[in-house]
Amino acid sequence: MRHKTALPSGFRPAPKPKRTPIDQMTVRELQDLYFTNARLLASSRESTSTDAWMVRVTAEQAAVEGRLVELVGMDAINTGLKNTVLAADDDMPVDPSPEPYTNPMLEAKRRALSRFGPANDGTAIGSLSMQEAIQLEQAAHQADKQKQERLLQKRQQMGMPLPGEQLTRQEREARMWAFLNHKPTESDLEDDSEDEYDDDDDPATWFSDDEDDGRKGQLIVEPDEEDYSNIIRIDSSKLPSQFSTFYEPRDEGD
Repeated sequence: MRHKTALPSGFRPAPKPKRTPIDQMTVRELQDLYFTNARLLASSRESTSTDAWMVRVTAEQAAVEGRLVELVGMDAINTGLKNTVLAADDDMPVDPSPEPYTNPMLEAKRRALSRFGPANDGTAIGSLSMQEAIQLEQAAHQADKQKQERLLQKRQQMGMPLPGEQLTRQEREARMWAFLNHKPTESDLEDDSEDEYDDDDDPATWFSDDEDDGRKGQLIVEPDEEDYSNIIRIDSSKLPSQFSTFYEPRDEGD
């Protein structure tokens, strides 16, 4: 038998969980409650029908059954209405046209956009038309195509085989010999931003050399010279004779 734990002084008991009303439950919740009550009623053999909890569970079970019948009946009616086809007596029976396919991901995005729109209070959101999107895709495709053509042209100038091309040994040697004897033109000597290395991408060039003083790339600030002889006193008689010459500070040029 369970005993209630006494609450400490100054504490309030936790509120009991509130059950959802039967008329607001879903079909799954109603089915779970129905099976729970059925197990309860089947296990109470020694109880009589006049017990308070037995009367309450029986009444609740009847309400759950009525609500389930109502919901299941409405689902059946809705399904029947959806599949109903009105036709005249002289119409030829044909199969109904299948529903057009809708992408679930696209539908989810549309629902999210419909919920997002009213929350912005009519704030204008920039969007592209279909024609503008097509033009952007075509421009990107054209730029990529031109880049690939330039790369293939450079490979051909260097005597390298193109993708999918099979060359014999004589052809490879001929191309290599032509590449070695090729004299660059003015256009070849121009700076190509796609192939040349950009100095701005090198972290070593981000800082100028005048900030360094030559000590491992660090800017060293020498401390101020202060005299602490009135605070720290050293008995020079107890120091080794070689200490003064060994630890004597020297200039950097020495």
